[in-house]
Amino acid sequence: MSFPALPQIEIEQKVLAVIAEQWGIPLNDLALSDRFFEDLHGDSMDTIGLLMELEETFQITIPDDTSDPAHKEIFTRQPFRISDLVELVTLHMGTQAVPRADWFRQPKTQPGTGQRVPFTQLDGIWKRSALTEPDLFVPLESTVPCPVWRRRTDGMRCIRIPADTVMLGSNLPAANPDEQPVHPVELDSFLIDAEPVSTTAYCRFLNSVGQIPESFLTDWFVLDPEDDRDVHMLIQHTVDYGWQPLLGTDTWPMILVSWYGANAYSLWANNRLWSNYRDEVGEPEGSFLPTEAQWEYAARGATPRAYPWGDAPPAPEKLRAGLHRQRVNYAAQTLPLSPVNEKLGISPFGLHHMAGNVWQWCRDWYAEDFYQQPEATEPNAWNHNPTLVRSERGGSWVGPNILCRSSYRRGRPPISRGRCLGFRCVSSVTDLP
Repeated sequence: MSFPALPQIEIEQKVLAVIAEQWGIPLNDLALSDRFFEDLHGDSMDTIGLLMELEETFQITIPDDTSDPAHKEIFTRQPFRISDLVELVTLHMGTQAVPRADWFRQPKTQPGTGQRVPFTQLDGIWKRSALTEPDLFVPLESTVPCPVWRRRTDGMRCIRIPADTVMLGSNLPAANPDEQPVHPVELDSFLIDAEPVSTTAYCRFLNSVGQIPESFLTDWFVLDPEDDRDVHMLIQHTVDYGWQPLLGTDTWPMILVSWYGANAYSLWANNRLWSNYRDEVGEPEGSFLPTEAQWEYAARGATPRAYPWGDAPPAPEKLRAGLHRQRVNYAAQTLPLSPVNEKLGISPFGLHHMAGNVWQWCRDWYAEDFYQQPEATEPNAWNHNPTLVRSERGGSWVGPNILCRSSYRRGRPPISRGRCLGFRCVSSVTDLP
């Protein structure tokens, strides 16, 4: 039976009460105008858990896809406010709640037990040198379809993706408006990290660059002690050893990192001036995060298909997704993350975790209508027009399988960070053989 109709003010009060209880915020400190990411510091795990609680409270179903135009318009507002969530609940009043087992199909498997390749990312300290661009990379023998190099700064395996004219976007029935239309883009060859950047490599970056201003660290990943996500930080600073991963997390992806923190690493890894991490003017060396076009091509190849492995629905042995359960509390070392070198979410080019495990920052500013603009079909296209929101791709262990589609697009403010948000880098191939 569906929940009876309620006056708008009562819906507002119930939504505020659920947020206060779930996120540990005093009810009197909440306002309908509060922004989820900027003011309340929410992330994907917070949001998924909150949606499930609201479904139970109001006995409604909030769809996991955004194919309905009205639902999409509300859910993708930037910034997203509590008042928008109230409107979303109101829109679905009268629907019936469905068991979330229908959404989170993955079994409660133990992460990190699958097949892995050798972990090559380095700890320790890298001393900046005057290396030329070709000298930054060492060629490796490869069992994947494309040539592989290893980057000296961090030990990352980098796969060379061939130049091609690729088809981006999706015309599947489940595709959202921002994934349409399918369109061609001519892309030059590029190197892209075979794995998300690990906690080990990120600590190497922090330990290699010398004294870092506190304001930079706050920009990158350091949280307010009152932020409840702080208990899930996977790295720590000690007097004797500097920055180090927590025990047992050394091969996990670096999470809770902002776009700025990811971009700083991308510059350092490519032997560039990392302190320019806020450079947003669109210069070639302003960022070494993948563009959305590069990421989508690297994830699934030159022709549209739903997932890195094809159009077949995701299975537990393919990726890490849909693992968050209602009212489950995690310690940092019990987050259901997979090691970056585990063979999951494998793309046609041999990249790991191009579906599931962690969302990944991209270089572009996110715009819902970008694929409909002429700029989207330019050679090496990327959205350099500021929108206050940066793009992210790939889905994660938290959300449903549908978010792991290779063409699925979304964004969040560049200062945001989340327990299921990481990144990988790209590198130039100008002088490589």
